[in-house]
Amino acid sequence: MFSAILFDVDGLIVNTEELYSRTYIETLADFGKTLRRDEYTACVGIPVETNAADAVDRFRIGTTPEAYCEAWMDRFETSISDPDQIELMPGILDLIDHVLGRYPLGLASSTKRPRMEKTLRNGLLPHLEASELGDVFGTILSGSDVVHHKPAPDVYLLAAQQLDVDPTKCLVLEDSQAGVMAGKSAGMTVFAVPHFFTEHQDHSQADRILGSLTEAVALT
Repeated sequence: MFSAILFDVDGLIVNTEELYSRTYIETLADFGKTLRRDEYTACVGIPVETNAADAVDRFRIGTTPEAYCEAWMDRFETSISDPDQIELMPGILDLIDHVLGRYPLGLASSTKRPRMEKTLRNGLLPHLEASELGDVFGTILSGSDVVHHKPAPDVYLLAAQQLDVDPTKCLVLEDSQAGVMAGKSAGMTVFAVPHFFTEHQDHSQADRILGSLTEAVALT
């Protein structure tokens, strides 16, 4: 049915949105401010620099956006350095086991490469029968590899090019509205897998909306 399968990373393979949320809220607390977990959903899919600037403005924090972002990302980096703090999304291991060897696989994230690779090395790799991510994924692309990030299609088109497959024969797995838009703009089939932090977004452009990655096993 497909010539390749392309995976988003944050919120699709690893539950990093939970870590972004927790560390954002903890950083706010340093300045005597509070935010509910469900209120963080408005920040999902937005660059951390933009969210940091918004936090400083919205909560009238007496620091610069750059300083807030640095404090937040220091916490986040500490979290993704600890494999015990990184949760995998339900069904991802079963899905990878099902499609590995049957399709070329690729990663296509908007996250900067160092952060993305650290998350995957500590969160995903220990659960795979592989010594390197490249043993599983034929191409590994990040926000550092393209000028225009999702919802632009660039990262998905580049992934198809590197795997030497027709974009129209690729299946994209995404959790966010921006990711769905990127995959569809690239001419690909897109399965959306929303979760707590993205279920409020519009996934209507997706070819299918799944309850979990486990459902994708029967469709690939």
